[in-house]
Amino acid sequence: MTLQIAVRVPPCAPVRQLVDLAQHMERGGIDRVSFPDSQLLWRDVWSTLTATAMATTDLGLSLSVTNPITRHPSVTAGAARTVAELAPGRLEIGFGAGDSAVSHIGRRSARSADLESAVDAVRLLLHGKEVADEVHPWTLVDPIEVPVLIGASRPRNLEMSGRIADGAIIPGIAWERGCKIVRDGAVAAGRNPDALSYIMMRSCAITDDPQRDAVIFKPSCLRHAQMVGTAIFEEAGVPIDAPPHDLTHGDLGHPKSWDEAVRISSEWVTDEAALWYARTHALFGTPEQVAEQLADLEAAGVQRLLLAQLESFRLPVRLIDSLIDGVLPIARGEGVVASR
Repeated sequence: MTLQIAVRVPPCAPVRQLVDLAQHMERGGIDRVSFPDSQLLWRDVWSTLTATAMATTDLGLSLSVTNPITRHPSVTAGAARTVAELAPGRLEIGFGAGDSAVSHIGRRSARSADLESAVDAVRLLLHGKEVADEVHPWTLVDPIEVPVLIGASRPRNLEMSGRIADGAIIPGIAWERGCKIVRDGAVAAGRNPDALSYIMMRSCAITDDPQRDAVIFKPSCLRHAQMVGTAIFEEAGVPIDAPPHDLTHGDLGHPKSWDEAVRISSEWVTDEAALWYARTHALFGTPEQVAEQLADLEAAGVQRLLLAQLESFRLPVRLIDSLIDGVLPIARGEGVVASR
């Protein structure tokens, strides 16, 4: 078994630059590019996927993730069918409840029931089946089967991934628990859990000085404390007294200036907490250290990895170059990732 490596690329630059970067990834041996969907923050994700599909030949293409609030399921199915025609066998799409795409227009994230309805509808349409509707049933002309996954961390949505989707995108911080819930959901629904895709999502930063650069994880620490709770920091001996989760201090998940977000977060997050978080909840360190971490994940049975840089408005050029020039040659030599 060897790891498949994908890199999350926020569409924060003109599409031509995004395509050039995707071509560079393909030449460098990265398996897949993943574009997130947030209509006010970044370029349109389907336009970006279309241009990338036309400019590459082997690179896997992912949408990680869209949501059922800003994208009607029939629109998502039609767009997926179109890109899949350009890149046969290379596209997969992920659904989530909605984060910045919905919060930045004053909407709430989708309820689990709405998420399930949307995923079920998109899969039915892409499989050439009819979706019941009280006014008129939906059918997709010229359907193409495309894997539909769910990005989830909450138990209900993880269970749903196993029950109705083609797999799950699971945060690395809850990997073992998340995989078990997905697998249990599949078994309970009479499905084969081994037929599903399990993708671990992890932040990644590669540096020659981990001690110095761990501070870049401070906004992630604070956001984790606000969204999930502070218990993990307290148990590790690096407590955080987080302020309420709102936009008072800006969108710490998608700050325009990461340096400013680090400065703001430093009021609550110590250097020690940031270093602990980076070492335990991300892939972080020198190229040699990150290659070793990849080997550990591969040995633990992880098959697919989605790596994300921290910044939302800067292309991950440095991360990609560090992977291509530093990490992947080591990992290939050890048989952790395949040569292309």
